[in-house]
Amino acid sequence: MVNETKVKWMTKAAMVKKKEERGMFITSRFYGDDYVSFQVIKAVLGVSFGFVLVVALWFMEALLTACSVEELFLILKSMWILYLMLVLATILISVLVYTSRFWRARDHAREYTSSLKKIQKIYQKEEKNGKADRK
Repeated sequence: MVNETKVKWMTKAAMVKKKEERGMFITSRFYGDDYVSFQVIKAVLGVSFGFVLVVALWFMEALLTACSVEELFLILKSMWILYLMLVLATILISVLVYTSRFWRARDHAREYTSSLKKIQKIYQKEEKNGKADRK
């Protein structure tokens, strides 16, 4: 005989696991601040690497067009300001995105754990009833 309640909870747990498996289990290993900080550092390093590549290519092009040294320093100063603004924007956006991802994944993990606990209670109840029926 199929226990409909058990099937319902098992289906719900499987759906939550399937939907959020990667994020749910990754974030469960971190505290919120640690997860967000790690993701922000990764984002800033990626933006910095990309920015350095773009500036290096631009600098090589500027050298080939023979800009004066004063012009190069003025342009590099404005590039530095642009870089700082880009990094600050990256940090702000990363904090917002990864904080929301962390809390959403944590909620899904709690929902999954709750479903598993309810399934376990159903199994314990069935086992208890099964032992009572055998006596």
